[in-house]
Amino acid sequence: MFYTDIDEIDRKIIRLLQENGRRTNADIARSIKMSEATVKNRIDKLIENGIVRVLAVLNPKTLGFLANALLGIRVLPGNLEKVGDSLASINEVVYLGYVTGRYDILIEVLLRDPDEFFDFISNHVHKISGRVSVLLNCQSVVLLITAMI
Repeated sequence: MFYTDIDEIDRKIIRLLQENGRRTNADIARSIKMSEATVKNRIDKLIENGIVRVLAVLNPKTLGFLANALLGIRVLPGNLEKVGDSLASINEVVYLGYVTGRYDILIEVLLRDPDEFFDFISNHVHKISGRVSVLLNCQSVVLLITAMI
């Protein structure tokens, strides 16, 4: 079901929550000059209709994961699901998406340091049959280097 009946007030509430997901209803109400009860009802309706969801986002650095990388994987025809399942079973893979264009699969991995990254490529990714190539996103290289500073 698609629910698209949101107005400018809902958009303002969503923007404020995107800036700070822990912002109180009272603070939002002051910002948009509405009652706290109205803001609460609107937020409840946005959540109930699946327009917004409340979630926690992990800060990997606090857990010692100082390196992350985005990898594009090209796959031989007929091997997409097999390769995807193999990649999804690796603990270091925190995101996997099937995509179109230059890659067939895009993964994000979290690692403790660049050495772990090279180990991940050598001992996991390169041993998966059915893949053609692995391409590292250039931004990921920067993240690996700056994480060690």
